[in-house]
Amino acid sequence: MSTKSLSTRSLLELTNLFERSIHAVADGEGQRLRGVPAWDLSGRVALSDRDLAAWTEHIGFSGSYLAASGDARVPVDIEEDDEPGRYRYRCPETFRTKYVAAELVSVHAVRDAKLLNYLADLLAIPLAHRRGISMPAIDGVLWNLGKMRIGTVQIDVWLTRGLSSCINQIFAHFRKPSLPEQGVIFTTGQALPEIVLPPRGYRIIPVTDVLVDYTAKPCIDTDLIHRLLLAPAGSKEEKSHPVRFDPYTNTLTIATKSDKPWPIKGPKQIAVVKHLVEQFENERNRVPAGDLLIAAYGSRAAAKGKRVANIFSGNLVWEDYIEHDDDGYGIKLD
Repeated sequence: MSTKSLSTRSLLELTNLFERSIHAVADGEGQRLRGVPAWDLSGRVALSDRDLAAWTEHIGFSGSYLAASGDARVPVDIEEDDEPGRYRYRCPETFRTKYVAAELVSVHAVRDAKLLNYLADLLAIPLAHRRGISMPAIDGVLWNLGKMRIGTVQIDVWLTRGLSSCINQIFAHFRKPSLPEQGVIFTTGQALPEIVLPPRGYRIIPVTDVLVDYTAKPCIDTDLIHRLLLAPAGSKEEKSHPVRFDPYTNTLTIATKSDKPWPIKGPKQIAVVKHLVEQFENERNRVPAGDLLIAAYGSRAAAKGKRVANIFSGNLVWEDYIEHDDDGYGIKLD
């Protein structure tokens, strides 16, 4: 599915809006609207008006409004005015009729399928596995995003909102013997208390925990998901380091590409990558080519006339993990 890209911060705000929509708003006729009224969207920082228009839809008008009363705001009933484009209410302080623009009491709902497919894209879930997105397991609460590859296995991935208020219903669903013993349940809300263990071999993970927080574009920390699946239920796992080099297997793992670790072969290539990682850990994001050549060849004299690119000659993937510009070479984080 083609989707407009979001920044990491705007995606976090959108998932928060999606979570808050579990608390339905009553319209003027008492019908429950699963969305958020416009007057409650002022806290947005990263999610622009254009984003809001692209990722949400208008589903009706709230039957109430938060009106000013002294230093506070209190809910008041509103009704459509004879003048188009506005609603009226009785001021809680003066009891006089006041007006509010219809656009301020418009209720916005996140486009469920669009957000869920976007998250499935980030998790690299094949389109053929996403049938559960259009058929919620629990209406408005729980969806099966499909199967995600974690390590060497395929794991069922679910997404839920309103976990704390619907926990009994959600847990009952995952106790069904027809479901696999293990899976990942992402929540757009907060994690459950440590004493509340998930059913069977399932792991409940807040979306905010697995989004890499230092990249502009959204990226999933697949390595963290893998470690959480292997760890005992209820245990804590730290977020993955941005860059890790395993000296025993000579493997480079970048958190933004943790589903594709790079096994490095050849002593010179290993020396270059190891030096880059050491410098990265010292907050040095660019390393001159001369320093890398010395690390690879052992001395300035031996490195004379050599090129970094030649060290990786015949290697088709190194430029996916190492970038270079006029300032030198560095680890490619995204």
